[in-house]
Amino acid sequence: MAMMAEPEIHPPPPLAGRGVYLLDDHEVVRRGLRHLLESDGLSIAGESGSAHRAFRRIPALRPELVILDDDLPDGSGADVCRAIAAADPTIRCLLMTGDANEAVLIDSILAGAWGCLSKQDGSCEQLRLIRRALAGHTAYSGRFRTALVTPLVGPATQSLDRRLLTLTRQEMNTAIRLGRGLTNRQISQEMSLADKTVKNLTSTILRKLGMASRTQAAVFITRALNSSDDPADGGYRFSPSPALIAEVTAALLACTSESCTVPPTDEVRARGVRRLTDALMAIRTDRMGPHLLPGRT
Repeated sequence: MAMMAEPEIHPPPPLAGRGVYLLDDHEVVRRGLRHLLESDGLSIAGESGSAHRAFRRIPALRPELVILDDDLPDGSGADVCRAIAAADPTIRCLLMTGDANEAVLIDSILAGAWGCLSKQDGSCEQLRLIRRALAGHTAYSGRFRTALVTPLVGPATQSLDRRLLTLTRQEMNTAIRLGRGLTNRQISQEMSLADKTVKNLTSTILRKLGMASRTQAAVFITRALNSSDDPADGGYRFSPSPALIAEVTAALLACTSESCTVPPTDEVRARGVRRLTDALMAIRTDRMGPHLLPGRT
């Protein structure tokens, strides 16, 4: 009796939307990520070293996840993330940064990223976060949360003049108002302090800064804080309103939390972005006049 030929087995075709796309202008970084992912059984959908090339390839390849550097030679990672979200909202993006500070964190959240990896974390932690993002969870390095709960120290203040770092919280709040050109009476009214207390605070600030006059101190303070003046660039820490600082910090901690056991819905993520945006806008408004603490909806 004739033997029946065994049926020919064909491997299944690759599924659309599978794999991870790598975008970084450093080949050694891409090679390291590729080895990390492939050794854990994940596939690489593609890679490139420029934002321009990624714009063309990613929508066509439809990877599950894009891991991209936050600072590219021909564009920012946040801008690429926004473009990808506009082209295909089902593609998730993870930014990767060497600076785990508030500016990068805020930028990634407002750009619609699912998280942000730190280049300073070990491969096991990076892989854990990548797996979280693939499972539909937000995935932010714990270094961001550490920076958020440590006010006025760490990466966010490395560019500040060291003399400002000697000021207490109350002295810093007073110094910010000096920089705005307020009189002692105006400062006492805004901070609900006695005139004598403000006078003593001003004297202490001048002594710590090594300044002879409040005009000289005001110019110095304004210039020193100028690089951190934009709330969306981490400058929210220098708001004269402790309540608004606390609200922005709470919004950021909520967006980076890993407490939820189920993946967040689009509405939950959008609500977190709205809360952060409202708090940042309130700080901008506060710098121009009276503020209202944004409601938590």
